[in-house]
Amino acid sequence: MTRVLLNLPSQFGGKPSGVARMAFCLIEALIRNREFNYVLRSPWQPADLPDSLRTTNLEIVTIKRPAVMVLDVVLQTLLMPLFCRRMGIDLLVNIDPFGAPAGGRARVMIVHDLYFRVLPEQVSRREAFTTDIIYRLMLGNHDEIVTVSDATRRDLVDCYPSSADRITTVHSAATLTASSQPREAAEIEGRYVLAVGNATLNKNFKVLAKAMAALHETFPDIALVHVGSDPGETIAQTLAAAGSKLRPIRLTGIDDRRLAGLYRGATCLCVPSLYEGFCLPILEAQGEHCPVVCADRSATPEVAGKGALTFNPEDSQMLAEALRTVISQPDMRDRLVRDGIENLKRFSWDNAARQYEDVFRRALSRRGQPKRGPVAAGLT
Repeated sequence: MTRVLLNLPSQFGGKPSGVARMAFCLIEALIRNREFNYVLRSPWQPADLPDSLRTTNLEIVTIKRPAVMVLDVVLQTLLMPLFCRRMGIDLLVNIDPFGAPAGGRARVMIVHDLYFRVLPEQVSRREAFTTDIIYRLMLGNHDEIVTVSDATRRDLVDCYPSSADRITTVHSAATLTASSQPREAAEIEGRYVLAVGNATLNKNFKVLAKAMAALHETFPDIALVHVGSDPGETIAQTLAAAGSKLRPIRLTGIDDRRLAGLYRGATCLCVPSLYEGFCLPILEAQGEHCPVVCADRSATPEVAGKGALTFNPEDSQMLAEALRTVISQPDMRDRLVRDGIENLKRFSWDNAARQYEDVFRRALSRRGQPKRGPVAAGLT
């Protein structure tokens, strides 16, 4: 059976980031199809993996997370071919771009976003420079490239045109399902707007805070619940600067059961992001019958479909009006829930796995062609 190495060295072991959650759901679906034999190389210990993966025949190679990504990519360029030969690997799949540009008889990489190019102010100049080097090296040495949304595909083509003829968009699916989460009493009483994600620049939580400050004047009982970290207290400071008495309720480190309950109890999920490569919380909310209000930028309208009320993320008044509509119009909330449930039918891990397998087969079909040495995209 064809052996596929799933390479995920950049993630923190035991900490389920969006990329890790996506990877584990995809791997589970791929294993169910039994077409390929899979090996996972990552910083995750077997005991920390989801139960659904620990009970499969997935081979696991645990490594230390590299301290300097650009150096690790260079090191993998040298050592991964030897590792793949020793492990009998036919296809190397880098689950994100911080992987190996060499190894295997064919290679596939997954691109989740391009924050460092689309929203460069989110990272330092040094990080943007080194990440660009990594992307050029990786893109120049892969037979097939997968993007998780059409929005990310457009960004990738705009920034690295030489990759255009090798890109396939394969949508991810929800990593949190209603059926797997037991229903319990509401954790937070009353009405609240829910925001999910760490307060990075792209999340645009300042605009949400400004909108909530205005909304709170009309609806003094409405709360703002934030799931994630906010080291700079962006939300609280913006509310205070607006003269609002509203203070955010912040929850960190919660499990899927609690998150599902928060979605179910929320008046709506608000996603004010300036940029998203995909946006799992939209599908999570729709799966828990939670209305969605999201920005009309990047991948969020693509993922939300008709199951969201959209707004300009640079206009806090427009966001406040959208939230006011959801709060005051039950018919609108009901419509968003119905359309959200319908939208979810477009996303399935089983469908995604089949599409990834098509990509794998296309990459492997080129195995008889002479393999080029490592090059950098745009430099040949």
